[in-house]
Amino acid sequence: MAESCGKALSSDKAFGPAARLRCRAHLDAVRANGMNLAGRYSVIVVLKTPPEMDRRTAFLISRRFDLNAVVRNRARRLLRECWRQLFPNLAPCWVLMIPRKGIKNAKLGDVFPEIRKNLLKAGVLVSLDDDEKSTPS
Repeated sequence: MAESCGKALSSDKAFGPAARLRCRAHLDAVRANGMNLAGRYSVIVVLKTPPEMDRRTAFLISRRFDLNAVVRNRARRLLRECWRQLFPNLAPCWVLMIPRKGIKNAKLGDVFPEIRKNLLKAGVLVSLDDDEKSTPS
């Protein structure tokens, strides 16, 4: 599976080529073997034991979500910020983040607790410091 997507990269950064799920084989693997966790603002699909032991994500936002690119980009920014804040405390996993219509009017303080709760439920959020338990504003 990983061989079909080119050279494996590894990084401790939340974003960049090494932190992205970039090929269809990886996305299909997460969809087929991952755990689906739905919330009011997003659907998260988590693969706890990826073939390469690293933390990667993909944000899947189609035009079906909204025809307006500004709305889609805002939803993507909210999900990316949640990922950035939770990244240091994640165990190796691959995550697909798909926004739901409810995220259109939501703030980061609404979305972050839901994402954190779903990642805890999936068992991939390792530890939380006291300052990270509070929701961002």
